[in-house]
Amino acid sequence: MSRVVSGTLEMNLSSPILWQLTYSPEREQPARTVDIDSVRFRVGRRDGAELILRSPQLSGLHAEFVMVGMRLFIRDLASTNGTYVNGKRVGYRDTPLRDGDHIRMANVEFTVHRRHSGIAPPSESELESESESVRHEPGSKTTVMEFPQIALDSLFTGNPFA
Repeated sequence: MSRVVSGTLEMNLSSPILWQLTYSPEREQPARTVDIDSVRFRVGRRDGAELILRSPQLSGLHAEFVMVGMRLFIRDLASTNGTYVNGKRVGYRDTPLRDGDHIRMANVEFTVHRRHSGIAPPSESELESESESVRHEPGSKTTVMEFPQIALDSLFTGNPFA
């Protein structure tokens, strides 16, 4: 539940599971599927990441998935070996993801899947405008998300002022 206290929006960072990652930890091992079950979902070698993989090519905190409403974005966390979406390297800016996108973090490959919840996925124009409203500055722990009021209202499941 979210609430406004002294002009600050406080939100529960747990999230309904709308997205999943499928990956093979090693080439010979069967694929695994993991739920992206929080608004910020980090992948890396370090304890504290939501998905810990012991690959020596991954950085301690390699990349982060960020959910904004029903949309999913990925950003690289200054990793040594990079993060790629469909073969294109991503940086500190949030890159929108779509169902079926292929992600490579160092030597680990993932496919992102949207769970079928009966809710229509966002249109291409919504995804493009959303990616311009989310930014993360290198070296900063702050993510700036600019929402139109209607988008912010849609994040609430009930009356946020109750």
